[in-house]
Amino acid sequence: MAIFSSLAGFFQRNKRRIFITSAVTLSVYLIVNEFVIKKFRNYQNALRQELMFKQQIKQRFIQTQQDCYYTILALLPVLAGPIIDASPVELITQALKLKKGQQPPQNVPAPAQAAPNGHNSELTADNLNLLDNNNNPESKLSFYMNKSKVELWDLLKIKTITRTLTLMYATSGLLLVTRLQLNILARRSYLESAILMAGVKHPNNDIDPHENYIIEQSYLSLSWWLLNKGWVNISSLIEAIVVNKFEKITPKTEIGLVEFEVILSDIIGEINTNNKELILANLFPINYPDLLETVLNTNPDLIHHLDIPDSNLTKLINETNSIMLDNNLYFFDLFNSLVMTDLHILTTNLSTSLANTSNSLVMSGTLPEKSPKITEIPIRTFKLASFLAQLSVQNGIMANNNEPRDEEENDEDDIENILNNLNNMQGGGMSSNSSDELAGNAYINTLHKLDELDDFSAGIYSNFE
Repeated sequence: MAIFSSLAGFFQRNKRRIFITSAVTLSVYLIVNEFVIKKFRNYQNALRQELMFKQQIKQRFIQTQQDCYYTILALLPVLAGPIIDASPVELITQALKLKKGQQPPQNVPAPAQAAPNGHNSELTADNLNLLDNNNNPESKLSFYMNKSKVELWDLLKIKTITRTLTLMYATSGLLLVTRLQLNILARRSYLESAILMAGVKHPNNDIDPHENYIIEQSYLSLSWWLLNKGWVNISSLIEAIVVNKFEKITPKTEIGLVEFEVILSDIIGEINTNNKELILANLFPINYPDLLETVLNTNPDLIHHLDIPDSNLTKLINETNSIMLDNNLYFFDLFNSLVMTDLHILTTNLSTSLANTSNSLVMSGTLPEKSPKITEIPIRTFKLASFLAQLSVQNGIMANNNEPRDEEENDEDDIENILNNLNNMQGGGMSSNSSDELAGNAYINTLHKLDELDDFSAGIYSNFE
């Protein structure tokens, strides 16, 4: 009992202090629980949400780049087919073959007889078909049959190189512009969905979703300009410079691979240095008349949107134009980098092809036994005709949206070599098996994996306003 009496006395004497201490302790606990622990939990939740937000952005970004890749593969036949057809390398080669097989005219025509080796150099089945086409005044082949061999070789040289560079420029431009467009749309879509989840009213919420979809599809269809008009203008520019650069180089001229690459690099440098505005205007309809023509040919119902400054379509177009024309965003420098990457892939493939061809000739005994080894072959010189033959193969690979096949060339004659290569390009170089899934393209695959392209896409995608 003495203990309880002592405690009671102590409590009575220190009652005030005990209440104050208890109050302070409880206050501290409440403060810590309210402001520290809850703040810490809120901070944890914020970090978790931020991590989820970043993960969603990353996943959407990766998906957008994949969408770009498959869009390019789907559009590649539409782009490459007309480019292949516009440079009639096949017809020129057929005319050269016919002229090669023609014999000097005789006073008395003799019946066709097979040559001792079993081949008739004049009246083969192919030649009869080609000559039949040539006798048709409306045949395109007749135009080339009226030219000399020298003129045909010169045309073959110009058209093959022009076709190659046009494919490089057009595919690089299509890839870059598609990346730009799809990343702009993906960023806008994600931003709108994020605002909607936050419960904030967005100005675009009043737009009919179907109408917004039509606008976005119309914006993407502006690639019609490059697919139908732009590449034609770029090709004309390229051909004029190719004629000048290769004027003194005949198909029989011996040049090295490095020299050939330097010439092509000089052509690209001259194009990009003096024609930046022209190139950009043909990758995307920057100029209003071109834009008007494109919309009229793709979605004329939306033509009135071009006269409304605040319309979604106008905003998308203006943003695209500003990025392409802004020197600080390095759009044109990136485009030039893509073209030069294509050139590097081309020369690498040419080096391998020419080395394999030379090695085959060594093994067959066509070249002396003391010919250089395979590792030294790229240092050798080759006829320009050999380059043209291998360029035709590379054109087929550039135009193919399926995984290219490895092809071996073992022809001793330059014309026959070109013919065999061009046979693989019938139909624009596309695979005849429509059921095959898109497996890629050696050139597109390399460009798609460039870090500079991903950095550019990330900059567009993360530019939240």
